Amino acid sequence: MRLYCPEGFACDVTYGNGGFYKDIKPPKYKFDIDPQSDDVIAACSSAIPLPDAFLFSIVFDPPFLTYVRQGRNHNSVMAKRFAGYWRYDELSAHYIATLKEARRLLKKDGVLVFKCQDIIHNHKMHCTHANVIEWAKNVGFRLEDLFVLPVKHRMPIPPTQGHAAKIQRHARIHHSYFLVFK
Repeated sequence: MRLYCPEGFACDVTYGNGGFYKDIKPPKYKFDIDPQSDDVIAACSSAIPLPDAFLFSIVFDPPFLTYVRQGRNHNSVMAKRFAGYWRYDELSAHYIATLKEARRLLKKDGVLVFKCQDIIHNHKMHCTHANVIEWAKNVGFRLEDLFVLPVKHRMPIPPTQGHAAKIQRHARIHHSYFLVFK
């Protein structure tokens, strides 16, 4: 934020409960598909009710989990805490639609900060950060910077209870990316 938006972020299109802003100034415009406070406007990140070329900066910190059904009725601790998608193509469609919307909303030389995480879906590695860079390029953004954020706490892997031990097939992912686009 200090490098690209020293006045603070103008808009967060996936505000959630505002935890991202615990130690920094919250944005003026706050949107979320499932508002958790009265100062957040209900809207999907792909359809924000603001005029064209209205904002200088946008933060997009979307869900990244797959195999999560609507309503968070999943056994995973992460799935109960965060929203997600059932399939990777749902994730990609939402990310692409939001990139297009951010392009519409941003002023010339505006900044989009896009947080994402690579995932394993259906036993296949998806380099989401690389996909997002390509999708963003296709709608007119240029990658300005990339930050890698290691997680502060790793979720323990639950022991198997009466089931055969799960075989690890991929490296554990313990980081996310902040991609800065202009």
